[in-house]
Amino acid sequence: MDTLATILRSAQFYAHSAHNLAHGQTFHQDHEFLGELYAAYESSYDDVIERCIGTGETIDLDKITLEAAKEIQGCSNETVDKCYDCLLSYELEICAAAVKANAQASLGTQNLLQGICDQSEMRQYKIQQRLKN
Repeated sequence: MDTLATILRSAQFYAHSAHNLAHGQTFHQDHEFLGELYAAYESSYDDVIERCIGTGETIDLDKITLEAAKEIQGCSNETVDKCYDCLLSYELEICAAAVKANAQASLGTQNLLQGICDQSEMRQYKIQQRLKN
């Protein structure tokens, strides 16, 4: 589940940067929604890490954080619309990583992973609606 944790951490960092960079006519809506996104990614990341620790899985937190930070380098030069495109890609990656991890997971962990996908699919819909502007 370290792949899922890395994607969630990277999405959290990216959404937080986008939240700070929001501007223009849609500033208020974007700033608020992007704030919700990075909080949601952080919560899911924390859930995954705690599950890994709780089930005895070895996980390298430093490696995850470093990989996640490397992934977002250069994002400060992007437009808000480009940020939403990237966040939609993150959402798709989150679901793909959860599906992959689900195949080997216990029932409780499957429930966690399915919940992460459920929330991601709702966010995907909202992001797609924003991109229609």
